[in-house]
Amino acid sequence: MSGQKNSNEVFVTNLTIVPVTKEEMVYQLLQKASKNRSVGETKCKERSSRSHSVFTLKLTGENSITGETSQGTLNLVDLAGSERLKESGSEGQRMKETLAINKSLSNLGNVIMAIGNKDNHIPYRNSKLTYLLQNSLGGNSKTLMFVNVSPKEECFQETLNSLRFATKVNQCNIGTAQQKR
Repeated sequence: MSGQKNSNEVFVTNLTIVPVTKEEMVYQLLQKASKNRSVGETKCKERSSRSHSVFTLKLTGENSITGETSQGTLNLVDLAGSERLKESGSEGQRMKETLAINKSLSNLGNVIMAIGNKDNHIPYRNSKLTYLLQNSLGGNSKTLMFVNVSPKEECFQETLNSLRFATKVNQCNIGTAQQKR
């Protein structure tokens, strides 16, 4: 990741930008991204996400009558789930992945709390994930989060942790998005 392209946009080095003109193209790109996602087996899950996935779609709309245009960004983010290291039995590379995932999720929680508390400093730069998503987390943005949990009894502790994180996020009021003029 490199600095910002302009004052409002985060720029990622070595990023491939694909112009999209049809809905099918978005679907194809999402499938490609899914195939490239890092997954692996742990004691907790047979097919565990070992990375976060961020799919950014920049949209431009035009009013054909007035000629006015509007631009927006939609980030579809699929976070890797947190895992207790002891429960996952991860070693070597899997252990490093688990630690990195848990750290980035913790940093995401810290950013959300700082925004909710209206702190003077929001620690976006503490992780690549929060740095990348800073324009989607605060300021002129709307954020919607889904939390997937397992009904299995053996997953109770992780489900509880996920619900605690969701409660923490839900208690944050980051304000009302405003249209830029």
